[in-house]
Amino acid sequence: MEIHFVIADPAGNITAIVKDGVADDDYRSVAAAIMQDQQWKVEQVGFITEPKLGGEARLQMMGGEFCGNAARSFGKYIAKKMRKQEAVIEISGNSAPMLIETDPARGSAKAQMPCPVKLDELSVGLGSYPVVVFEGIVHLITEKKMPDPEDLKKLLSLLYQKYDAEAAGVMYLKKDAEEYRLTPAVHVRATDSLVYENSCGSGSVAAASYLALQECRQSEAEQGTYTYDIQQPGGCITASVTVSQGKITAASIDGAVSIGGEIAMEINS
Repeated sequence: MEIHFVIADPAGNITAIVKDGVADDDYRSVAAAIMQDQQWKVEQVGFITEPKLGGEARLQMMGGEFCGNAARSFGKYIAKKMRKQEAVIEISGNSAPMLIETDPARGSAKAQMPCPVKLDELSVGLGSYPVVVFEGIVHLITEKKMPDPEDLKKLLSLLYQKYDAEAAGVMYLKKDAEEYRLTPAVHVRATDSLVYENSCGSGSVAAASYLALQECRQSEAEQGTYTYDIQQPGGCITASVTVSQGKITAASIDGAVSIGGEIAMEINS
């Protein structure tokens, strides 16, 4: 079968948005075919489907997971198609529509993100790691180093044992001089794909939530809005979170997104 898709680049987290009506059972094979073609360097694939929640359009990710960068990309694609500067879109792994605001002058897209369900800890051996739990994805944060492949698999397995999530990530967060740097690794359960991503939207919110709550505790503040420019291998994502009485009550990510032209690809079905 022939499929048609566009390539979006949100801070290097290359996303394919498939325009054709692909059957649910074919998501895995179509996504694998696109991701295996190295000329695109695609890290994740989403499929345009009919809205379910009152949004203007819906993107179903390849494993039913949530992805903030894909939401920003899809929102910019829909806004441009509708000749507007904003769009209300739906995405898998999130039970509410999302507002995406675009700025043509900056070439950017800003997403009002879902807040973490909770901040937790995962005990491993003699230590523990902070874990930020979202509706459709869970992220473990380490400030030590990015685990080697075997340890990474073990951590991901423990995350899936403890949390019912469609995807799980390990985020290596480092403060370099006055900059925050994030190295993301994300696994999608349904497709069994592990990608060392060039950037991660929900991972950026996870890092910002963790940092903001630390700042609140240190300053003994009960509320405030905290914004971080988080450098990642593929570019920078600006993550903002609002804290009120020890909880994250609002979150957003912003940054450059580019959308390419339509691509046709023949896939053996």
